[in-house]
Amino acid sequence: QPRSRGLGDVYKRQDKEKTMGRIFKFDKDVDTDQIIASQYLLFPTIDEMKSHTFESLDSDFASAVKPGDFVVADDNFGCGSSREQAPSVLKALGVKAVIAKSFARIFYRNAINIGLPVIVCKELHDEVNAGDECELSLEDGIITVNGKTYTCTKLPAKMQAILNQGGLIASLNDEAEESESAAVTAGEAKHGMTIAEKIIARAAGLSQVKAGDIATVTLDRLMSNDGTTHLTIGMYEKLKNPHIADKDKLVWIVDHNIPSDSPKTAASQKKMRDFAKANDIKFYEGEGVCHQVMMENHVVPGELIFGADSHTCAYGALGAFGTGVGCTDYLYAMVTGTSWVMVPGTLRFNLKGKLNDGVYARDLILSIIGKIGANGANYKAMEFAGEGLHSLSMADRISICNLCVEAGAKTALMEVDDVAMDYLKEHGREPKACFTSDDDAVFEQVYDIDLSTIQPIVAKPHFVDNVVPAKESLGVKIDEAFLGSCNNGRIEDLRVGAAIIKGKKVAPKVRFLVVPASRSVYLQAMKEGLLDIFMDAGAIVMNPNCSVCWGSCQGVIGEGETLISTGTRNFKGRAGHKDSFVYLASAATVTASAIKGEIATADMV
Repeated sequence: QPRSRGLGDVYKRQDKEKTMGRIFKFDKDVDTDQIIASQYLLFPTIDEMKSHTFESLDSDFASAVKPGDFVVADDNFGCGSSREQAPSVLKALGVKAVIAKSFARIFYRNAINIGLPVIVCKELHDEVNAGDECELSLEDGIITVNGKTYTCTKLPAKMQAILNQGGLIASLNDEAEESESAAVTAGEAKHGMTIAEKIIARAAGLSQVKAGDIATVTLDRLMSNDGTTHLTIGMYEKLKNPHIADKDKLVWIVDHNIPSDSPKTAASQKKMRDFAKANDIKFYEGEGVCHQVMMENHVVPGELIFGADSHTCAYGALGAFGTGVGCTDYLYAMVTGTSWVMVPGTLRFNLKGKLNDGVYARDLILSIIGKIGANGANYKAMEFAGEGLHSLSMADRISICNLCVEAGAKTALMEVDDVAMDYLKEHGREPKACFTSDDDAVFEQVYDIDLSTIQPIVAKPHFVDNVVPAKESLGVKIDEAFLGSCNNGRIEDLRVGAAIIKGKKVAPKVRFLVVPASRSVYLQAMKEGLLDIFMDAGAIVMNPNCSVCWGSCQGVIGEGETLISTGTRNFKGRAGHKDSFVYLASAATVTASAIKGEIATADMV
């Protein structure tokens, strides 16, 4: 059976042919929801998904694109989730390469791993038109359109080596030897390191690494959920020598569509359930959103964790390096116990002071994303420290780290202090290693943030960095409000919402969904009487799951409808119809808006 051809194979045949095709042109910040929407992710195969590619942006794309054609885009192509389905549907349709000014980290890595060339060219998008013929000579790094040539950026050697092997899965089947890492060697550390660098060095068995190095690491833990695990299993079953390196490192969680909403979803989840049982994999179903379940039961400081979900960076709240990956990456790590990691540069955020009453950690992280932009931390680690950090609860910290991927971050990390250690002790766990950055560590940029200056924030459609003070969005009529998700569904968030809505009613014709992040949160909220308060007010209390946050099951909104949400994203079509609108805000602002029937802050109710 022939292996899939990667970029390296294209290089090898350059003397015989050049790649030529038409251009399909897209703007900046094209996200993974727009490439392939959530409601199609649990289809059994990529072939069944591909006809829905770019459905919300160009309904004719899937029928019009031909093998050998190109996608040309502006900045930050592929931002959003870690769903490998996004590059996979493009490859399945025959797209020869995606050329953009820049790529979101996870999409870029996923594309490399499956053998879809992704090419950085800063000038092309602004100078070509849709339908233009494009000629690509990868060996020379040259793109030609309308007689003009453009130079494109070549891949780093390690990524080139992966593609020369035909991708990660082909390398498993071919039993290819691991290519050399970038120049990282054991020995006495000669420079200060950041928290991210120290965790990677530990996982790689090295005394030092620096930003830009590529190291082979041993993973401490691997998490996957029902959004992509069925595809991972399908690939696993096609391996020549399928095996699991260490089943005790695997954690599988059904959380996205639970209970299942269709026969296709049921089939995908059954596949996951049966495989987990047959291979004695730790399995959760009905326990809550994957990241909350992981924080409650598994994550410890110092670990390097791959999660098949982009918000895996939440684990940095406990000083663990969590990063989102696609199912090919996950499968390779599951089989070998190892992977490759490019060491990220670090952005340091020094926090001082305290948040004012009525201002929350979610307002803080949305403010930061608004400040640095949706691409402002692309392939970077966002590190939080300073005396202001000590004033933040564990719930606050999870909320902050969880959303860092919305600025493009590879991971988020916080120093381990008494708050983190108390949380670990409460949950019966001990740290693997507690790291702080060295005094002479190199940070790419340092931000000093006075927490007392943060105010209630709203992120307007259709980008998480489209933030404004909440007072600037007052009066926008809403159809639905959502309090939940891995970002804001913890007991502290439910307490905030219940305190505001107690004795009041949800506005007529507004649907207010309250979704605890885990079973333990649900039980605690029930014990404290919070669920009674929400139900008495007319809210709809749901079982612990991802719910409307990912727009494929509960609370999906229709054409022209507006949702205000504590979910993670507000991309076009994220919560339902492509012509709906999602605003992001804190638990307080969302609850107040549910009462008023329009965007409002807590002091208004």
